[in-house]
Amino acid sequence: MLKDELKSFAREVGIDLVGIAPIERFKDVPPERHPASIFPEAKTIIVLVQEIPRGTFRGIEEGTLWMRAPRQIAPRYTYRIARFLEDKGWEGVPVAPLPPERWPEGIPVAKSGVAPNVSPSLEYAAVSAGLGEIGFCRIFLTPQFGPRQSLGMVITDAEMEPDPIFNGIVCDRENCLECVSNCSLNAISKDEVETITIAGKEMRCGRVNFKACKLCPQGVYLDEASQRATPTTSTDYLSKKIVEDISLNRLTSACVRACIAHLEKTNRITKKYNTPFRIREPWKLGIFDV
Repeated sequence: MLKDELKSFAREVGIDLVGIAPIERFKDVPPERHPASIFPEAKTIIVLVQEIPRGTFRGIEEGTLWMRAPRQIAPRYTYRIARFLEDKGWEGVPVAPLPPERWPEGIPVAKSGVAPNVSPSLEYAAVSAGLGEIGFCRIFLTPQFGPRQSLGMVITDAEMEPDPIFNGIVCDRENCLECVSNCSLNAISKDEVETITIAGKEMRCGRVNFKACKLCPQGVYLDEASQRATPTTSTDYLSKKIVEDISLNRLTSACVRACIAHLEKTNRITKKYNTPFRIREPWKLGIFDV
């Protein structure tokens, strides 16, 4: 069975989790975010998850070494999966989305194409593939690693049995709010809350002021692919709300590190360690201290 062979191969090359989503789960996605805009014959979206070692966060957690955690897996992994599919006679499109803000507004790659460029949401795809949920602070979480993973996507014309939508709970949302209290810029609202729905899964998320996140002195940085990008908030489309910070990487920020500490302490993820993540009081640096 192709699905089983694919997941076995993915584990062999270093992928921790694989989710399968049918293209039908993207029916409400606009053309500029839709995988089928890249590959019109697409039948299946394959989402790849690679755990980020907890030690990657240690230097930034201690305030001793400014480290970065990748939002996207390295291209060599999506390439290997695409090659696996093509060796089976199917086409595989490895996707490494660039934020649309990098492209000239209103100018498609081809005259008949989508303007300015197609940029699928990895987070939307990961939820659609049954791998997890969007947490209160709008970071994607898996029940295995919480927020500690990089994501990748491959689009294919091969039909595979889809994985079920994740029906569990990782983030305990309003019962926690550690992400809110650990943000020195008050960028995450505990009062302005909306329900985001992806493939029938409903998730309550706080409003995030991503303009404030750009000024965060506690771990937020621009993705390398987005150095000249400016996040936009001009659309109300739900998946855009999830990733309107697509040019920002918040994985090592104070809010996400507080999430890691809470999820481990309350046993809400399956990955276990012999010592707690948060050993000391977290350091704080206010924006006016910079």
